[in-house]
Amino acid sequence: MIAFQQTEEQPMVDGERAFREGGAGPSGLQAGYAPAPESSAAGDPALSPAIDKPILEIEKLSLWYGKKLALKEISLEIPAKQITAFIGPSGCGKSTFLRCINRLNDLIDDVTITGRILFEKGDIHDPSVEINALRKRIGMVFQKSNPFPKSIYENVAYGCRIQGIHKRSLLDEIVERSLRGAAIWDEVKDRLDESALGMSGGQQQRLCIARAIAVEPEVILLDEPCSALDPIATAKIEELMEDLKKDYTLVIVTHNMQQASRVSDYTAFLYMGELIEYGLTRQLFLNPMKKQTEDYITGRFG
Repeated sequence: MIAFQQTEEQPMVDGERAFREGGAGPSGLQAGYAPAPESSAAGDPALSPAIDKPILEIEKLSLWYGKKLALKEISLEIPAKQITAFIGPSGCGKSTFLRCINRLNDLIDDVTITGRILFEKGDIHDPSVEINALRKRIGMVFQKSNPFPKSIYENVAYGCRIQGIHKRSLLDEIVERSLRGAAIWDEVKDRLDESALGMSGGQQQRLCIARAIAVEPEVILLDEPCSALDPIATAKIEELMEDLKKDYTLVIVTHNMQQASRVSDYTAFLYMGELIEYGLTRQLFLNPMKKQTEDYITGRFG
């Protein structure tokens, strides 16, 4: 089985006031998946913001790598066509949580998952769910841009070809629409046949976003998409995210709290695998309900 190596998360810079400046595994469980007991997060106002139209509902999600507990009974709802950011120090489980949403952790040996993840009211772990179809609906952009060693055109068209679309005129339309959607069409329209490996880092990341939206997902997961980019490229990605949320639900993991405060509508703070606080971004950064959240966003630890 192919294992996806977990990328290390970047530590934050101490002292940043983000908004103003910009165990053991369960005995007897086998590696795999088990259903969740009823969620208990609804009683805690720090964990239960009012979500009108949740597209994702997570209920008491726990995950172990072998005997190491990585996520502990996380329950929350993610709103449709909004940007939800996950913040927290390195190793707190942000990327692990993100990979649960489209079942990438299934590819890792000796992983045990309990709880439920409902996508549009359907359990993503239901035996009837076809994983490739799920990942078409829930796309992912990784921390390090990963264009294929193909032309710019073929990078965007790749997923459509896998789905059986081969008509050139239709592919042309999809490629242009996707590159425009990723705000990179004007930069590459005259060199679509050139290798994607010759693009800048920021361009490659936007190309990966174009490749993700070419298959028309409903949710896009972004795992620290700007961590390796310069400020100018980062600003372009952030502007793009604001445009994309008109059509897609975005879930972003970031070590940069200023970025979370700038781009997200909701923010969740994770610490050592637990959800500490979740709510509207402005409220969480300016008036957090938990002291632990306040200590983190003001740089007292992290």
